[in-house]
Amino acid sequence: MSTRDFGTLADGRQVHEVTLSNEHLTARFLTLGARINGLTFDGIDGLTPALSLAEAEDALFCGSIIGPVMNRLSGARAPLDGAILQFEANEGPNLLHSGDAGFDRKVWDIAQATETEVTFTLDLPPDAFPGHRKVQVTYRLENADLILEITATTDAPTLMNMGFHPFWTLSRQGRDGHDLQVHSDLVLPADDANIPTGEIVEVAGTPLDYRVARPAEKGIDRCFVLGEKRGISPCVTLRSDALMLEILTDARAVHVFTGMDYGIAVEPEIHPDAPNNAGFPSIRLDPADVFRQTTVHRFSRR
Repeated sequence: MSTRDFGTLADGRQVHEVTLSNEHLTARFLTLGARINGLTFDGIDGLTPALSLAEAEDALFCGSIIGPVMNRLSGARAPLDGAILQFEANEGPNLLHSGDAGFDRKVWDIAQATETEVTFTLDLPPDAFPGHRKVQVTYRLENADLILEITATTDAPTLMNMGFHPFWTLSRQGRDGHDLQVHSDLVLPADDANIPTGEIVEVAGTPLDYRVARPAEKGIDRCFVLGEKRGISPCVTLRSDALMLEILTDARAVHVFTGMDYGIAVEPEIHPDAPNNAGFPSIRLDPADVFRQTTVHRFSRR
């Protein structure tokens, strides 16, 4: 494990880089957004973007931990305990990835680090989201697996739908050169602003049926439903000519995004706009509860 200064933000906050490595993987992380910023597998580099600090500030979502609520809230609002939480919209009339309150904008603390594991933490007072919240993210290398464990607690009822927003480019050609397999029978239809309609429909017979691996089309930006109480099990598999990445998670859904040149984003999460859809799983977090999510990224050669 090594740690180095990575640069200083315009507001004076210092950003550090942490490098983990084992016999198969070398992964670099920044305290800005607790983000992954480069990964090498068996000597093959460039499997996720490695950005300068200026580039990272311009692409805050790329590789970051997103929260408190990732994806979208329609009308930039959400009900909680009889009140309506109102946020400053940042995507038309809607809120994307929590806006100015987003975890991707925070400089996280390094709680502990070893050669193969690092834990980042945030201690957050109430802001646009209620509650004093404590958030912890641990990245760990085990053989050819990059394992991510997320936890969060609060001292008052709040909303929590954290997740990881990496872009993978096994082909090292951005989003091109990949076969995509999504291990889901169900998808959330969405309107033109990518707000879910509230329906849950079968992927069979639609352009979003990726149950059998096939070339990933550009322009996918949709959430697939994985089911509840499923344990850590496959959600998405990516393949290039030489490499394969199996992504396993205990999350209830996964968002797949192929709309940028960085690569293919695979984002385990709970359903977008859940507070505004009574039929979706709740993202309410109470003081007696702990938000948890585990995701495994398993690399191999083909």
